[in-house]
Amino acid sequence: MSTNLVSNGSNHRPLWIGITSRRGDPAWLQRWARNYLFMVASYKAVPVVLAPDSPAILPDGERYTPDAQGRVPEAILERLDGLILSGGGDVDPQRFGQPLAGAEAESIDAQRDELEIGLAQAALDRDLPLFGICRGCQVLNVAAGGGMIQHFDDHRSPAEGPTRFHPVQVTPGSRFASIVQSAQFDVNTFHHQGLDQTSLAPIFQPAAVAQPDSWLVEAYESPRHRWVVGVQWHPERIFELSDPHQLLWEGFISACARGRGMVVIGHSNP
Repeated sequence: MSTNLVSNGSNHRPLWIGITSRRGDPAWLQRWARNYLFMVASYKAVPVVLAPDSPAILPDGERYTPDAQGRVPEAILERLDGLILSGGGDVDPQRFGQPLAGAEAESIDAQRDELEIGLAQAALDRDLPLFGICRGCQVLNVAAGGGMIQHFDDHRSPAEGPTRFHPVQVTPGSRFASIVQSAQFDVNTFHHQGLDQTSLAPIFQPAAVAQPDSWLVEAYESPRHRWVVGVQWHPERIFELSDPHQLLWEGFISACARGRGMVVIGHSNP
């Protein structure tokens, strides 16, 4: 399927979509961010890496340099058409008022927390299309005033070995249900932390729950924003997933395009 971006205005540049990362160097991005970069590029959009250790550079050459705390100036969001909070390590539990009790201290990165929480809050304020993936789902929830279950078993695929999968049950009548066009589908699973109803931020509503662990919120949405979705799995690993995941990406890209008066149809390899 090929991509067609149709503009109703005079601005014909491609979509610019921010993708957060723990680091910005090419080796790190190739190992940990290539699937996100691929998915954005597959819609002929331009990924813009947002990392706490290197400048964010827009396609027109404008640079936004992080401060000593790792925060990229929020003004960059005025130039972006959407924001993806990517997967990675654990959020510092101090960010949601808890002591360390299951989060893995070695995976916590204070600068990344600072970067992503600040950008998430600013993106929510601007009503920018926002897609939180795995850690991104968690950090977005914390940025909106929610919490976290710091550890549970049986939802992390092994570092060496086949990917684990489990079903999720989609909330009937949710926006998410209209996007994925399925009542239940399988997702991959790589996390040891997550959300339940009590830790979900007040502005969010559950969009899908795990099966058989129905207490675990696997996806949520914001009914007050144009397009804000958090998912606990990794839809950027599209090579191992089914049609609802592609529809999820198309929903996000379409929301980014509508903000520019554009329409997106389909996708293609970059």
